[in-house]
Amino acid sequence: MDYMKEIAKENRKKTIYTRSIILLLVFISSIFLIKYGIKKDTKEFIEYSDNKNLEYKVILKDNEYYRDNYMEKGNQYIANLINYVHADFKYNFNLQDTYDYKYKIVGTVDVVDEKTNKTIYTFSEDLLTERNGQSEGILDINEAIDVEYGKYNDKIKQFVAAYDLKNVTCKLSLNLNLGINGINQDFSKQDFTVMRLDIPLATNTISIDTGYDLSDNNNLIELNTATKDRTIFFKIGIAILLIDIVASALFIIYIKNTETDEDKYNNELRKIMNNYDSYISKVEDDFDIRGYQILKVEKFVDLLEIRDTMQLPIIMLENKERLVSYFAIPTPNNILYFYSISVNQYMLSSGKHTYEKVEVRE
Repeated sequence: MDYMKEIAKENRKKTIYTRSIILLLVFISSIFLIKYGIKKDTKEFIEYSDNKNLEYKVILKDNEYYRDNYMEKGNQYIANLINYVHADFKYNFNLQDTYDYKYKIVGTVDVVDEKTNKTIYTFSEDLLTERNGQSEGILDINEAIDVEYGKYNDKIKQFVAAYDLKNVTCKLSLNLNLGINGINQDFSKQDFTVMRLDIPLATNTISIDTGYDLSDNNNLIELNTATKDRTIFFKIGIAILLIDIVASALFIIYIKNTETDEDKYNNELRKIMNNYDSYISKVEDDFDIRGYQILKVEKFVDLLEIRDTMQLPIIMLENKERLVSYFAIPTPNNILYFYSISVNQYMLSSGKHTYEKVEVRE
């Protein structure tokens, strides 16, 4: 009989362990499907880089003052001595994807009111005709142009003198304009200026400025990938979660229904020891209760209250069959407060016949 009980107990443990693992895995799977089903658009990125270099020289007219017929960049120049400006536009663009490109160099003249910063007069013309093509990877632009400075300077000086304009800023801008079409709509750009050379007009001396960031740039292009319809995963996840909840409820009922009186006893004992172990002193030998007035308490917490009030230890004694446990507080005035739990009391509370009571040694 005991052998059959041990087999049944072992089978119950295996069943509880196996079902617990299965229910946990099903729960995790349902949560994963639900989260996947409601996940927003994912974003992908492609890296691109570019670097720029703009060099120029100012070529001088024949004169008796300068030994060389040119001046390097970064100087102050006499406007009337400038023959033309030689500019080298070098731009490198690297994108590991296929794209269409076009570029050109445009000369733009602006006459701007210094007080309002508004344009009075402007015109543009192409200094380098448009180049276009398709590339995958590196686009290397290396273009040199000669700008006839006197043509623009004389025209703007005449314009300013003709209308007696005061407090105006005049300049000629050489712009390398680039157009990229590819990757996605957000990245595609047309005719944006990647490099610029600003040359003042209508002044006696000029200082030429380069208008671009000299540092190399590494950037990310954000690509929004179209999200597939994943509501089916959300619905499947919800269905599996509901099934798992129902199965878990049935599993709890199974555990309750198959729990033996010994299991209930051991669970209660384990709960007491886990929560109040530091308050309890376990006694291995029999405790002599002769001479004590015995008072039984209804709950274990009643012992705790007595212990806290009288500052006395709680002793514990379990019979050798491990079917009955006593918790007691012996007092100096020969009163013994005690609380007990046993397998038999769970058998009685479950309505089993008294002849099924387990025989224990008191």
